[in-house]
Amino acid sequence: MTCVSQCAKYFLCFFNFVFFIAGGAALTVGIWLFVDRSSFTNLIGKLDQSDFLNQTDADVIQMIAYILILAGALTFIISFLGYCGAMFESRCLLCVYGILILLVLILECVVVGLAFGLKGDVEKGTQDFLKSTIAKYYASSGDKADTVTVAWDGIMSKLHCCGVENFRDFSENRNWTITGKTVPDACCIKENDVLKDPTCPINPTASNSYYQTGCYQAMMTAIEENAAIVIGVAATLVFVEVLVIILALYLACCYWRPQHVLTCWCCC
Repeated sequence: MTCVSQCAKYFLCFFNFVFFIAGGAALTVGIWLFVDRSSFTNLIGKLDQSDFLNQTDADVIQMIAYILILAGALTFIISFLGYCGAMFESRCLLCVYGILILLVLILECVVVGLAFGLKGDVEKGTQDFLKSTIAKYYASSGDKADTVTVAWDGIMSKLHCCGVENFRDFSENRNWTITGKTVPDACCIKENDVLKDPTCPINPTASNSYYQTGCYQAMMTAIEENAAIVIGVAATLVFVEVLVIILALYLACCYWRPQHVLTCWCCC
């Protein structure tokens, strides 16, 4: 085996070992959340001294568990095939691994293509989903703050926005409307973490809040402003996936045993 082949082998082993551990961890956490949510949330609460997950809606926790299980299982299986294929010099496993990574790359390209081709529908669907999280899960008081509430408060405070399109999105939340407030505190302008105008939650204006600025547009603007970083990350991901596919198929060719063919043009 040549130096190039050895480098390719150990790179694939290391790369897939890292993702094998990450996928296994995600799968374990997902199964734990699905089977016994209370013990996991109690453990996290003891570690970070908070009751954050216990306050999170059960449906949200269940959705997170499903996502972790699916993503973890796929990562675990694919990386396992890649690691074993490279370590044990299995041509069959390497071919399957390379094909699976190629399918993932194609799927990513299809998703991006559909996102651009159906931009209007995607934007509307995303906005409708975000609005539903406010209408269904946004809590009306601090002692009931859950994951969705904390996430929305963080987004609105960071991006200086209010709701998906504007403050009217909160009027769809029945639990919110009975409080008498028009907007959450996170929609208001603060100075040293204190409301600039104490009446802002009840009577928001352009001078004391961001009540007319939608978070969806604010997020799109933030993405556009950091387009170079987004493109860089995407390009790096594609490059790594292509590199892994090439290395896997190269090693598969190198491991083609003499009993199958007399010679191999890329044999080591």
